[in-house]
This record gives sequence, structure tokens and C-alpha cells, in this order.
Amino acid sequence: MAESTTTAGAVTWLTEARADVRRALAEWDRGDLAPVPVGAAWDVVRMPQRIGWRTIHCLRADSALLGPVLHTATHVEVLVPPGTARSWCAPQATTLSRGDFIAAPGPAVVAPLTVRTRSWIVAPTTPLLLTDPAELLSAYTTAHEAMKGVTT
Repeated sequence: MAESTTTAGAVTWLTEARADVRRALAEWDRGDLAPVPVGAAWDVVRMPQRIGWRTIHCLRADSALLGPVLHTATHVEVLVPPGTARSWCAPQATTLSRGDFIAAPGPAVVAPLTVRTRSWIVAPTTPLLLTDPAELLSAYTTAHEAMKGVTT
């Protein structure tokens, strides 16, 4: 069974990401966000919030494996296998890879809990499972098409 909220699980997740584990745990103990590097253990696909939520709903409706997903004030960020974000191209979506960081709440901060407007929709687990980028792109394309003509 995957554990997302244990200290051991968090340490494993941070170590795989090549994060400063001590700093991250201290930030989380203070109730703050920790800088976690992107590119070693995963890349990130960042989508505008409304399309991102629809994308997550499409993935769930298709019973797709859904890895960690972070909700921010303006975006939904999905962790995908390392090296795959650079080739990911979709309207209104951006990617993060080696050299970038995410501001991550602790794995126990799952919606509706938030830390500085961030929470996990799907928290990181150990072993780390990641969303398939092809399935994500398909769901994103479906969500994007559904959003055409919809006003905010």
C-alpha cells in the first residue's frame, strides 16, 4: 500500500527529487512550502486551473493512473516522468523540467487543506507513481476542446 503522509515516505520522495530533505522537512514543520527540484524524478506539466481540473476529471473518468497533482491559485500541475515534459506541447500549457523548482506543500496537505494557496489534489506516494504523458495530453486535448466557447 502506498503511503503519502509518513515521514519516511516524504523523505523518500524528496530524496528521489534530489531536494534538500532537511530544509524541506523544516519548511513543512513550520507549515510552509518547500522548494523541490524538477527534472530528476519527474517533470511537471502546468495547466490553467479550469482546464487542469477538467483534465483531471477526464483522466479519472477514463480510470487512468493519476500520479501527484498540485493545485495552485492559478494552475494545476501534474508530475510526469522525467524527460517527457520538453516534448509536451499543448495550447495554454507550460512545462517545468531540469533546473526548475516547484513550491510544494507537505504530502499531507491534500485539498481542502492548503498552504499559501497550494494543495495536493493527488499527493505524492512511495513508490512514486507518475501520470502517463500521452494519457495526460489526450485528456487535456479533450478538456481544452470542451472549454472552447465557454466563458469564465
